[in-house]
Amino acid sequence: MTGGSLNLRLYRRARRDGETLERACEISGLTLGEARLTDAEDARNPPPPEAFELIGHNSRNQTMSDSTVTADQQLRLFIERIERLEEEKKGVADDIRDTYAEAKAQGYDVKIMRQVVKLRKMEPHDRAEMEAVLETYKIALGMLAGTPLGDYALSKAA
Repeated sequence: MTGGSLNLRLYRRARRDGETLERACEISGLTLGEARLTDAEDARNPPPPEAFELIGHNSRNQTMSDSTVTADQQLRLFIERIERLEEEKKGVADDIRDTYAEAKAQGYDVKIMRQVVKLRKMEPHDRAEMEAVLETYKIALGMLAGTPLGDYALSKAA
């Protein structure tokens, strides 16, 4: 995050003008994490007045009011924000992969761990319904032979 980026200047201007953190993020395209870091940095070391100026960033040499952003700039801000979020997503995916690799090195079954994570994301009633249907399918396919429930199902089928 450079001190001269348009996004940062837009964020600082929005905050100076009394916008909430979330609204300033919408205006500037910064993520909440970036905005919080900027606020903390600015609290320790207040930025100079030029950190709020948008001069030199307007390709059509138009003057901008305090709260307006041209459509071209807004589009660029959205694209830059999406690119930053994609980078963050890639970083998180790398962290998840590393965590699974570490668990595997410790002797855990990663395939089962992925299934558990998937199950924990589900609502309890959806998980119970899925497990009941799975159990029914197993019985119908004779996959529970040798268990009390499977033996009962087999005796009913005979």
